[in-house]
Amino acid sequence: MAFGTKAARSEKIFVNYRREDAGGFAGRLSDSLANYFGAGRVFRDVTGIDYGHDFEKVIDEKLEESGALVVMIGERWTSVTDAEGKRRLDDPGDYVVREIAAALRNGVPVLPVLIGEASMPRTEELPASLAELARRNAISLTDERWDFDVDRLAKVLTIDVPGTVAQRRLDWMKAAALAMLVLGGAIATLVFCAALGTWRPPEGLREAGFSPIVSAIPFMAIVFAGALTLNAAPAMEPGKRKYAWASVALATVGTLGAFIAYALRNVAEPNGSLVANFGASTITIFGMLALLALAGFRAK
Repeated sequence: MAFGTKAARSEKIFVNYRREDAGGFAGRLSDSLANYFGAGRVFRDVTGIDYGHDFEKVIDEKLEESGALVVMIGERWTSVTDAEGKRRLDDPGDYVVREIAAALRNGVPVLPVLIGEASMPRTEELPASLAELARRNAISLTDERWDFDVDRLAKVLTIDVPGTVAQRRLDWMKAAALAMLVLGGAIATLVFCAALGTWRPPEGLREAGFSPIVSAIPFMAIVFAGALTLNAAPAMEPGKRKYAWASVALATVGTLGAFIAYALRNVAEPNGSLVANFGASTITIFGMLALLALAGFRAK
């Protein structure tokens, strides 16, 4: 089967393992990776192939779709034999061998994962089709440090398989916050300019041609964008969280300040209050946009 382009196979992770060697860990690792990337993006033959389907065809299709191949290597990986006592790695038709060889041949990133006390196989222990595997850096996975090790593995995998569950959630929050702020900023700027142009004689908001509902949009945008950022900040890269917190602080100060200014000046000078109010909201929104750009919304 001809494999697709890298862009076409960037969505899934293929877990390669031998049941006699690492079968007990394969399901656990698949479940852990599914928590990071989403259940539909991690393939393992036991759960990924329906009854009655062509096993070999499905394997080839899943490899074609994969952005990375995780090779689980236990302590018996190089020594497991078949019913005739022959080493499984020396059988070109062995599924573990076929999957790894196909991935190496077609440029799919291959990441060895060492289970427990296992070590990387030497080149001389591998068939020619898998020799390149010996030169790949491996990640160790132990029962005692499972969460820590899986977290390291997931971060490495995101290089080739972007879009963890956490990152997709942050991307959605970022898009929603930016959309709100852009809309709110446009309306705030429009109201500010209109109010500035009608400074004399003093006119109220309605007389300036803006309904209270439309004019409230900038403030709602600031509040909702601030709430989204507050919710997203803990999941961001630690070094960039300060910009998210600063954006939330600016939203809080800007909103409270605008309402206080409006309340204090509205009776005596309604249109002057309008200018100050929407001028402040415009500054707040553009300040938040700058801080959110610096925050980056990248998952930790």
